[in-house]
Amino acid sequence: MALSISLAQSQKCKIVLSGVVVDASNNAPLDRAVVEIRELGLKFITDLEGHYHFYNLCEGNYTMVVNHISCDSITLKIQIQKNLIKNFRLPHSLNELETVSVSAKKDITLNTIKEELSNKIIDATRGQSLGEILKNVNGVAVLQTGSTIFKPVIHGLHSQRILLVNNGVRLESQQWGSDHAPEIDPFIADKFIVLKGAGALRFGNDAIAGAVLIEPKPLPKKAGKMGEINTTYFSNSRQYVINGMFEASPINLPEFSYRIQATYKKGGNAKTPDYWLYNTGLEEFNYSATAGWRKNRFNTEFFFSSFQTSLGIFLGAHVGNLTDLQNAIESSRPIQNIDQFSYDIIRPSQSVHHVTAKSKIQYLFLNDHKLNLVVSYQNNQRKEFDRALLSPRPELDLAMTTTIVDVNYESASSKNSQYSFGTNATLQENIWTGSRFFIPNFRSQNVAMYVTHAININKWMIDGGIRYDFKSLTTYRNKSDAVSSIDRTFGNPSGTIGSTYKINSKLKWLFNTTFAWRAPQVNELYVNGLHHGTASFEIGDPNLNSEKAVNFSTQFKYQYDSSWKLDLTIYNNIINDFINIIPTTPATLTLRGAYPTFKYIQTNAILRGVDFSLQKNITTHLSTGTKTALLWAVDQKTNDWLIQMPANRIEGNITYSFNTKYLKQSEIEFSWLHVMEQTRVLKNFVDYIQPPSAYNLLNLDFGTQIMFSKKSINFRITIFNLLNERYRDYMNRFRYFNDESGRSINLRCKIKL
Repeated sequence: MALSISLAQSQKCKIVLSGVVVDASNNAPLDRAVVEIRELGLKFITDLEGHYHFYNLCEGNYTMVVNHISCDSITLKIQIQKNLIKNFRLPHSLNELETVSVSAKKDITLNTIKEELSNKIIDATRGQSLGEILKNVNGVAVLQTGSTIFKPVIHGLHSQRILLVNNGVRLESQQWGSDHAPEIDPFIADKFIVLKGAGALRFGNDAIAGAVLIEPKPLPKKAGKMGEINTTYFSNSRQYVINGMFEASPINLPEFSYRIQATYKKGGNAKTPDYWLYNTGLEEFNYSATAGWRKNRFNTEFFFSSFQTSLGIFLGAHVGNLTDLQNAIESSRPIQNIDQFSYDIIRPSQSVHHVTAKSKIQYLFLNDHKLNLVVSYQNNQRKEFDRALLSPRPELDLAMTTTIVDVNYESASSKNSQYSFGTNATLQENIWTGSRFFIPNFRSQNVAMYVTHAININKWMIDGGIRYDFKSLTTYRNKSDAVSSIDRTFGNPSGTIGSTYKINSKLKWLFNTTFAWRAPQVNELYVNGLHHGTASFEIGDPNLNSEKAVNFSTQFKYQYDSSWKLDLTIYNNIINDFINIIPTTPATLTLRGAYPTFKYIQTNAILRGVDFSLQKNITTHLSTGTKTALLWAVDQKTNDWLIQMPANRIEGNITYSFNTKYLKQSEIEFSWLHVMEQTRVLKNFVDYIQPPSAYNLLNLDFGTQIMFSKKSINFRITIFNLLNERYRDYMNRFRYFNDESGRSINLRCKIKL
């Protein structure tokens, strides 16, 4: 009798659930859709033909959630009593009110090498800066200034060569150097998508390295309300972060929906394994509001955000004379430093306030074609305070305003073809005041037209586009009470063509070729002074020409069920008239102190590299993965290496997942990072200090969802630099003066109201 009961129970737990996920608009299979059985914590990523399957399920009632990058998610209850085939048709999110970046995604990024951060990584990095979050993408490093400022680096390129698109608006701010981090609150975003290579034609001609799309989730479409609270604590700098979000669609006005959110962050001095770094604290307050109206064929949306931060600049990086500078660089510990903790932010410091306002109107024609009009305004105010208190006012005060108008027409998404075309215009002005010159006042205007087209032919998906930009730049100087101006104009076409071929249900091959160009920026042309945040003196070159790049990239993606996933990307970026900033000696002595000196030069460059990732599910509960990013950057004129390029690195992880009665979607992950020594430097080395040695970091992470009746709390604890490793990173400009931060225990908690 007992044997028969046991046999019956075992048979009930051998049920197979399978099916296919397709796009509801054209029945095209959706690969990389995530199918989840919520109660069991099981997830399956669909293959190239949209297939999924789960084995050894027991009879019962389950909640299934299906997500895809370009579609609305589906949640439904199902009852399983025997083997079941369940297919899903996901409604494409293009049919709803969304940002320009999402609505254009199907045609502009179809054959662009891209990677979207998983929900797990987003949850694990909540409270960190945008640059720290994005370095979790393979092939993305960070250009760092001290312990609080991080900028993304894609395939060796950064700053103006990477477009940051925040909620459909291209970020325009004082992105002149490594100390000018993106003014974006990551809590706004529900998705982070990195486009590798210059395939983001829709957003601009100058995305030579790629683009980053920061996308909030769509406004609620059903009547109701929802709130969320996120809290984070970092032990190293004793930094705490609190974020709140509330969204709703009134029952008596279902056409209207809105969302408000705010973030407050405060941190003190960072600590290396051996000493505190005085005056490395920060304080940040951000908020945003979004409102949308859907009526008949009109969709409208208004978005407003404010980002405000104050940052201390490490005291030991600003020294008084050339002798002190040399001693500071040669010392293993900072010489001018106060080895204690404090939340105080004193001079030298910087303060930034960035405001963005966007209005979008979308009209849907009877044939489902769309017309989009987006008008945005940005105001960026940056204040820099030198170490010496000569005046309570900032020594440099920059005020930049940017207005962008974008008109875009999109055809309906069909099975075989889709196209779009549009135009945009940008007006930008920047005015400086203060006692320290950095860049001249300027006015910049840009007008562009573009067209893209995508077609499907059997197993081939082919898309292409062309764009033309005309840019004018006028700079103003005040000499002897007389204002003089210099005019420069730039114009060039840019274009892209790409294809994806599904070799079989498991293997997909992508190839992309792009021509892009970038006009020299004001700082590269005319800077001549102290770059405050990096504690360096910079010299521009007014004779610089536009950069012109041809990028070849190819990607192989292999997926065998959910057990094996392999991604291999190879790229070759040829850039003529590449603008690079290099160290030069001797250091510069000013009235404010002595600083390492850097100047802008122009050369021809080739950046070649490989991104490789592999994931393997060993068992139902155990998985492992590895990522490798390799880069070779060559100066063709000198037949030597380009400097200031990220060192090669390899990462790995082992993850154990489990569920209990009260702990759902739980996992423990052990990860490691090995960064090699940057040996690809100039033969006649000119830098102020040799590249630092290779280093290894070990990290430990535990995340779970704690159940309380019908409520849940997402909790995560991460120990970064578990062994408290002492190291310096080649991409940190402050490696001249101090070690990197040591061990940090990071606690995160998310509560849905």
